[in-house]
Amino acid sequence: MKPGPMRMVVLVAFLLVLVIITTSAYIRLSQAGLGCADWPACYGRAVQLPEAGQLLPGATPLFWARALHRLSASAVGVLLILIVVLGREELQGTGARVAAWMALTLAVLLAGLGLVTPSNLPAVTLGNLLGGITIAALLWGLHQRGGGESGGAGRMLLWLALAALALQIALGGMIGARHAALACLTLPGCGSGWWPESTDWRLFNPFFGLPTSDQVAAALEPLPIAHRYGALLVAVILCTLGIGAVRRGARAAVLGWVLLGMLGLQLLLGAAMVLADLPLSLALMHNLGAALLLGATTSLLWQDSPAKENT
Repeated sequence: MKPGPMRMVVLVAFLLVLVIITTSAYIRLSQAGLGCADWPACYGRAVQLPEAGQLLPGATPLFWARALHRLSASAVGVLLILIVVLGREELQGTGARVAAWMALTLAVLLAGLGLVTPSNLPAVTLGNLLGGITIAALLWGLHQRGGGESGGAGRMLLWLALAALALQIALGGMIGARHAALACLTLPGCGSGWWPESTDWRLFNPFFGLPTSDQVAAALEPLPIAHRYGALLVAVILCTLGIGAVRRGARAAVLGWVLLGMLGLQLLLGAAMVLADLPLSLALMHNLGAALLLGATTSLLWQDSPAKENT
């Protein structure tokens, strides 16, 4: 989009969405017991938040995270309205305007989804996770759009990368929603090897609430194993994409190196989580890294879509 005050508004909105993503992950993972005092026995036990308005001297980090989450969400809502209503001159081309409206629509849908959050249905968790990360990617794309030359030859690969990333993020969200983090604490395989002999495919259905009796480590192994295979697929696609961008030179090369660096960091964070017995801090960094990796991929897509003049 055109340089100017509205571009700064988009950047501020993007940063606030990152705050929302991080605080949401902190609330979700803490309530699930990740990093709890009696680890790992306490994992999977819900942690209750204080009611709204009960601000006590010893208020927990969970309470402050929820307050920051709500404030940031309200601010992002206002900024998205400003971007859509007042930023028409800066939103060059139909694609930019559609992206802005998509971000605003998703924000409204997420506000409605918040009324039923938390929920035992993984679909609610995935809706919040994917919705927030998508808004971040759209805003970053708006901020970066039209910054370079067109190169449509790799656009199919870019869309494939975005789809693979979305699926990989969804698998990560399913691991948290099913409390399956403890199901596989070895690398590269799990206790059952490269894939369990029997698999309950209902695990992968986000609209199915798995009975508590079925949520044992051995039964949940397919989720983290699938997430690891997904990581390999994403790594191959993004490496191809990043190397191709580096070879193009100019600004695309910078974006390519950023993408490759962030991919490497994300893979290291995933491995470190397992080796370090799933500390909450690394889980939060891994969650934020997914959003930034999607944003970096989106930058390449919008790099290939130079802004067109309004008609």
